[in-house]
Amino acid sequence: MTVLSASERFVESVGPIVVKEVRQGLRAKVFAIFFGSLLVVCLSMALVAVAQATEAAGTAFGKDFFGGYLTALGAVTFFVIPFVAFRSMVRELEDETWVLLTLTGLGANSIVRGKWVSAMSQALLFGSACAPFVLFSYFLNGIDIVQVVTALVLATGWSALLTSIGVAVATQAQSKLGRTIAHFVVLGLLGLGTMAGIAFAWVIAEEGHRLVTNDAFRNFAIGAGVFSWGLTWLMLESAAAGLALPSEAASRGPRIAYVIVGLLGLAFGLAVFLLEKGRPKDAVAGQVITSFFFTIAGAFCVSEADGWPRQAATGSWLKPGAARSFWLAVVMLFLSALMWGLLIGDYTVSNDGNADGRAFRGTMAAFAFPTLYLSLGVLMGRLTPLRHLSEPVATRVGFILSVVVGVVASMALSLVFEGSARGREMNALNPLVGLFNFIDRSGSELNSAIVLLGAVTLMAVFLAAVVLHARDEVRSS
Repeated sequence: MTVLSASERFVESVGPIVVKEVRQGLRAKVFAIFFGSLLVVCLSMALVAVAQATEAAGTAFGKDFFGGYLTALGAVTFFVIPFVAFRSMVRELEDETWVLLTLTGLGANSIVRGKWVSAMSQALLFGSACAPFVLFSYFLNGIDIVQVVTALVLATGWSALLTSIGVAVATQAQSKLGRTIAHFVVLGLLGLGTMAGIAFAWVIAEEGHRLVTNDAFRNFAIGAGVFSWGLTWLMLESAAAGLALPSEAASRGPRIAYVIVGLLGLAFGLAVFLLEKGRPKDAVAGQVITSFFFTIAGAFCVSEADGWPRQAATGSWLKPGAARSFWLAVVMLFLSALMWGLLIGDYTVSNDGNADGRAFRGTMAAFAFPTLYLSLGVLMGRLTPLRHLSEPVATRVGFILSVVVGVVASMALSLVFEGSARGREMNALNPLVGLFNFIDRSGSELNSAIVLLGAVTLMAVFLAAVVLHARDEVRSS
C-alpha cells in the first residue's frame, strides 16, 4: 500500500487543476511585473510617510496613506487579477484544451474552480505583500483597527466577485466574435468595479471611524460582504454551466445558487426593514434592488437552451430547459413583490390604514416591468430572425433590444401626445420613466396605467410560456 506524503495529500485534496493553474500563474511575467510594481509603489509611499512624520511629529497621516495603499492593492486585485483569470479561461476555449481536461475526468466545476482559486491565491500573495504597509499606516494615526479589518474583508469579497465575473463571462463567449465582445464587456465591468471598489476604500479611509458606528453603514457593510461571496458562488456555478458539454445537466448548480442567494437577499432585506422600523418608501427601494438582481440573473435563466439532453430526461424543476428557468425567474420576482407588498400592507394597517398608493404601485411595477421584458426577450429571441444567432445569444440580445425600444418608443409617444417625455399614460410600459412615475408621482391616470401594464405583462408571460413549452423536448444533440 502506497503511503502519500503530506504535500501529495494536499495536492489530491485541492485538485490537480488548481495546482497546475497556481504554478502556471506564479511563473507568468504578469505576476512578476505587477508584484514588483506593487512593492515599489508601497515602499515609495512608506518612505514619503516617514519623511512627513519626521517633519511634522504628532500629525495624523494614516488616512491618506491607508487610502493610497488600498488604491494600489485594489488596482491589482480588482482589475489585473480578474482580467488575467478571464484571459486564462478564454485561452482554454480558444485552444479547446478544456475538452482534453474533461476527458481526463475533470468536470467543468473543477476547471472553473481551478481558474478562480489560482487567481485568488495570487490575490492573497499581493495582499500579503501589501499587509505590512497597511499596518504601517495604522501607526501613522488617524485610523483604527476596525477600519482596517472592514476595508480588507470587503476588498477580499469584492476581488473574489470580480474574479468570478471574469471567469463567468469568458465561458459565455463560445465564438470568436463573442470572445471579442466579451473582452470589451469585461474591461468595462472590471473598470467600473475597480473604480467603485477604490472609491469605497477611500470612503472607509476618510470617514470609516464615524461610519462604523452608523447602523445603516453597518447593515450595508454586512450585506455587501455576505452577498459578495454569495454572488461569487452563483457566478462560478454559472461559469461551470457555460463550460459544460451539451449532454450534461448543467442547470442544477446555477438554479440552486440562484434560489439560495435570492432567498438570502430577501431574508436580509426583511431583517433590516423590521430592525430599522422601515417605512413604505424603504420597502419600495428594497423591491427595486431585489428585482434588479432577479432581472439580471433572470436574463441568463430565460436564455438557456430549449429542452434537455436525453441523459437528463428525469427530474423536476432542476431538469435543464429554458421553460423551467423562465418560470423560476418569474416565481422569484413574484416572491420579492409579495414580501415587500405585505410589509407595505402591514405598515398601512398599523398606521390607521392610510394607504400609500405610490408605494403599492411602485412595488407592482417593479415586479411587472422585469417580468414583461424577460418575456419579450424570450419571444424576440425565438420568434424573430434573431433566433439565427443561437438561443442564448438571441434571447439576451432580444431582451436588451426590447428594453431599448420600450424606453425610446414610450418617451417619443409621450412627447408627441402628452407634450412631455415623462408623461404618465404613454410611459406606462417604459421600464425607466414608467417605474419612476409609479414610485414618485401620483394621479388617477396612473391607476389605469398600472392596469395596462399588468394586462400586457400577463399576456406576454402567457405567450412566452406557450413558446417555451412548445419547444421543451429532448435535444437532438
